[in-house]
Amino acid sequence: MTNKERALMVAEKAHNNQPYDIYPYMYHIRQVVKIAEELGYDESIVVASALHDTLEDTPLSYNDIKKAFGKEVAEIVYCVTDELGRDRNEKKEKTYPKIRANWKATVVKICDRIANVSQSKDYNKGLYEMYKKEHEIFCSRLMSKEHPHEEINKAWNRLEVLLNGE
Repeated sequence: MTNKERALMVAEKAHNNQPYDIYPYMYHIRQVVKIAEELGYDESIVVASALHDTLEDTPLSYNDIKKAFGKEVAEIVYCVTDELGRDRNEKKEKTYPKIRANWKATVVKICDRIANVSQSKDYNKGLYEMYKKEHEIFCSRLMSKEHPHEEINKAWNRLEVLLNGE
């Protein structure tokens, strides 16, 4: 069994009965994994994509993920996990620096955003408009000259096309 298959099993069990709109949460998880794979990212990014919401939304801990998938994957998942805050903006502003500090976490976050924007574009116009409105801040907080541009730009470009139709 591959690490990706194991990660998907862990995510499915952890997210259990959690919904994503009218779908089981695994619909979203599989979309994020699919995007990471389509863009050609390595196993650590694909596995972290499967687990990206587990620390935030399930009883799994950093140490659970580290034990099963290693420190690199655990770090990526930790970095994309929202910090506490009074509202969405405060949570994001506290979380963006740790995402930006890890280019692989940035990729996972962009793949997550691509999946969310794709879903909302077709089925939830209000949510889609929120993502469009946040886009400039999202980009400014996560873009970094230290990131490997060729690698990360695959994800940025896909998100830009989705939001701007270019």
